[in-house]
Amino acid sequence: MRYWKGLLIAAAFDTAVIAGPSFFGTEPPPAQSEAIQWPAAGEPDGLDRQMDSLMQHLQEHVDDVNVMLALARLYTEHGWPEDAIGPLARALQLDRYRRDVWVALDRALDRMGKAQITDAELVRAAREFVEAIEMRGHGC
Repeated sequence: MRYWKGLLIAAAFDTAVIAGPSFFGTEPPPAQSEAIQWPAAGEPDGLDRQMDSLMQHLQEHVDDVNVMLALARLYTEHGWPEDAIGPLARALQLDRYRRDVWVALDRALDRMGKAQITDAELVRAAREFVEAIEMRGHGC
């Protein structure tokens, strides 16, 4: 009887390791900002409007880590992982203990084919992202 008990425990452990941290659900999902107007899924130019909405929100709320994460996920999911580095780097400057931001950064780096990124690259990407937000809407 002890053999089966041990086998069951080992199988549960393996399942937890394979499924990763999301299996345990140790953190609540980040709250979506209610100020963002999401376009309908089938709407033409919905992606552009979504990104514009996120960037506009960031102009008014420069420290909204949830919106930076949402923008980075849009970039990564639509094939622009290098554009996701800026918002993720800035989000990490604001809250370096957010595990979901680190996971998103790992995913973007993986899609770029990079294993790691230096601190200097992250600082530069965050600075460029902040400058892009500040310049947005000024014809630059």
